[in-house]
Parts: sequence; C-alpha cells; structure tokens
Amino acid sequence: MKRVEVVVWSDFVCPWCWIAKRRLEQAIRAVETEVEVVVELKAYRLAKGMMPTDFATALARKFGSVKQAAEMMGAVSDQAELEGLRYRFDSMRFGDTVDAHALVKSAASREARASIAEMLFQAGTTDGKDIFDRAVLLQLGADAGIRPGEIDFEGKSLLTQIKEDEMEANAIASGVPLFVFNSRTYISGAQPVQVFERALRESAVSVDTQGQVHGQSCSSDGCDW
Repeated sequence: MKRVEVVVWSDFVCPWCWIAKRRLEQAIRAVETEVEVVVELKAYRLAKGMMPTDFATALARKFGSVKQAAEMMGAVSDQAELEGLRYRFDSMRFGDTVDAHALVKSAASREARASIAEMLFQAGTTDGKDIFDRAVLLQLGADAGIRPGEIDFEGKSLLTQIKEDEMEANAIASGVPLFVFNSRTYISGAQPVQVFERALRESAVSVDTQGQVHGQSCSSDGCDW
C-alpha cells in the first residue's frame, strides 16, 4: 500500500477550513483501500494580535461592506450545509487564535491533536463556545484527555512552533486552508472532494513534477466566496 503524508495548515476562525477538512476526510475514506494517509496539523492565525470580536462585524470591517460580509457568510453557510456542518455566524467570533493553536500543540499524539482540532471547530462554529476563553480551552483539553498541567498558553516553545508553522505556510501560499501532499503537491482552499482524492492518489506514486490547485480560502485580507 502506498503512503501519503498530508500537512494541513488551518485556523479555527477560517470559515472555509472546517469545510475543507470535511472534504479531505471524505477523500481519505475514498482511497483508504489503496493509500495510507497520515495527517499532520500545523497552525496558522488569520488575525494576529486582534482582540476577539463578533464575526459579522469583523467581516464587514475587512470587506468594507455589510452587504459583502452577509453574502460571504451566506455562501459559506450553503457550502457547510452540504458537508453536514452548521455555521452559527451569530455566535461565532473572530480574533487571534494563538491559545487555541497552543492547546492543539499540547496534545502528545497526532490522534489527540486531530481530536482537539475537531472539537475546536465544533465549539467555535456550531456550539457558540468562546474559544478565546482559556477556561473553555482547558475544558476542551480535558475532554480530549489533556491534563491542565500539560497546557502552557505562555510557553515560548509552543509560540515559536506556531510562528514557524506560519512562516512555512507563507513560503508556499497565502492563506488557509492549505494542504501539502508528500512535499510534492499543494492545494489551497476548500476544493471539491474529487480534487483532494486525486491529489492523494497522485502523491502516493513516484512523481517528479510539482503541482498546485487553488480554491476558496482565507487570508489576512479576507475570504473568498
């Protein structure tokens, strides 16, 4: 069986990132009898240094238009529904997610990091929980089996890792979600499942050429829709 390592950069306030995550997961299931897929999560912050604010206000400021912000939220909600996801923009918040990424990096295994990442998307996007509140993050960590003493929101090592992840992503593309397959091919944005599936299959064989596919994504300047 062939093997593919997929390195994923995302942010928990990126509205396209959870959708793209679901599509990648569908693609992985589609090739599971042919390809072993290992997913490594990396951090990316869309709003460095920004205090949390409600999502609609943040989008309107970025776009300079309440109408454009509403159109973007509508488009994302429609796509999310197709993946079985519920986006509650009325309770979602936007800001610097450094603490959420530090929580993920505190997990000891890939499986635990994947679990806490999914919990963060669910909490902030659907459940109306404040993922900028350290008490909320500590509870999510506990639910994922991470002891409070294992989480250091102020730790220089974790902050350095987050910054290094961001630098690595910015050297490849601008914005998230971003996926790199076996260090060969990258996909940016919430591409259709078939695009992820093809990338998994093609990256699992010996290919010398590099390729890239662009789709809907978010950067510090805003989100496509």
